Amino acid sequence: MRKKENPNKEKARQLAQQIANMTDEQKAQWLARVPILTIDGSALSGNNQLLAALQCQTATMVGGFQQWIAAGRVVQEGQSALYIFAPTGARKAEASAPSNEAGAAEAAEAPTVRFVMVPVFDVAQTKELPAERAAAA
Repeated sequence: MRKKENPNKEKARQLAQQIANMTDEQKAQWLARVPILTIDGSALSGNNQLLAALQCQTATMVGGFQQWIAAGRVVQEGQSALYIFAPTGARKAEASAPSNEAGAAEAAEAPTVRFVMVPVFDVAQTKELPAERAAAA
């Protein structure tokens, strides 16, 4: 049985290619603009700023679907998500090959952080929840 291709992998490949094609000057211009914030007010990382800006040049504040509901807003029907990277947590690294170096064994056991692409929406893609629904959220 053939494993189903993850659509986020293709999106990640496309975005990585777009960033790879950018000059350092173009990247600096994107990063020099007002930072894109998360719904809790912290700035996105530089890489996530580039990813979000490539998908929505006017992005100012992003959050996940449930985060917007908790904030009293709802994603408007028909909106497409922006994809950014989020850590999945630390995992203990596996030793790939035996090595005679003293530090190699310790480095192989150091935890690694993996990242996945997650959907987020810009505040402009949301609207206020009706009062009766906001009270229920």
